[in-house]
This record gives sequence, structure tokens and C-alpha cells, in this order.
Amino acid sequence: MRTSILVLAALSCLAGCNKDLVDSAEAKEGDKAEAKSKLKTVDLAPLPLTIEVKGGIGAMDMSIGKSHSVTVDTGDDASVNVSDAEFSFTELKESYEKDTILFPFKKWEKQDKKTAILQFVNEGKKGYIGLMAVEVGGKKYFCKTTGLDGMPSVDAAQKSLDWCKNLKAAK
Repeated sequence: MRTSILVLAALSCLAGCNKDLVDSAEAKEGDKAEAKSKLKTVDLAPLPLTIEVKGGIGAMDMSIGKSHSVTVDTGDDASVNVSDAEFSFTELKESYEKDTILFPFKKWEKQDKKTAILQFVNEGKKGYIGLMAVEVGGKKYFCKTTGLDGMPSVDAAQKSLDWCKNLKAAK
């Protein structure tokens, strides 16, 4: 009899724990949907793009001449710059490797065919810059993290670059 009671108690506990897991999973899905609904679409004119971000203060046209470039506040104390890709991603990375003044290149922390995060050291302070090659509507763009101090960590640079996955062609 005791064994039966212990087994029933254990099964009851497992059923309750499993319900908590299901409730927790449902809550996480609800949180994701709520977070997605809180995103706002920002027009990146003169680029033919929009981006979904948390909010922030919008976008600023940084274009010079025929080169289009827009910086957008992602709403998480960071911003990204999106520009026309006028040369290859390899050439973009090489331009950062050659920088000895503004962001003196130290090393690549992460890099693949479409994403790179570099470390620089300026006046004894470390910073990180994230770069990403993106294609939207058959046209190539570069997405870069911003800020004179760079990002505080590789993870922060990656998190900021992740907003670039929300780029879409403007309608």
C-alpha cells in the first residue's frame, strides 16, 4: 500500500511539474509574440529599405553624394548603420584592418562569409565593431554597429547586428 501511495505521489508531482513546463513554454511563446508586436517599422530612405526595431528615435540619413547610408536607433541603447555595398565584404574588412587612427585594428574576434566582429584598441580602451553583409531584394548592403567607443563586447556587437536580420525592401 505504501508503495502505491509513493508511486501515486511521484506521478502527481511529475504531472504538476510537466504542467509547469508546458505553462512556461506557452509563456515564452507569448513573450516572443508580444515582443514582436512591440517592434516598429522604420523607413530607411533614401535606401529602399525598412527595418523593424524596438523603437528608439528613428533613422538619420548619413548619405554623402551618391553613396547612401542611414543610421537607425534600434531602441536598445545602440544603433546600426546600413549602407549601399559599393565593394566586396572582403574589401570592407580590409579597410578596417588598415585603420590606425579612428578604430586602430587589433584582431578579428569572429568572422565568416557574411559577418565579422573586430576588436580595436584606442587610447588603451578596447571596443568592438560588428560588420554584416546583407542582401535584400537582390541588392547588397552593409550593416555596421556604430559609436565612437564601439560596442563593449563581442556579444553586444552581435546583438546589435542581429537587428539587421529585420531589413526588408520598402513597399
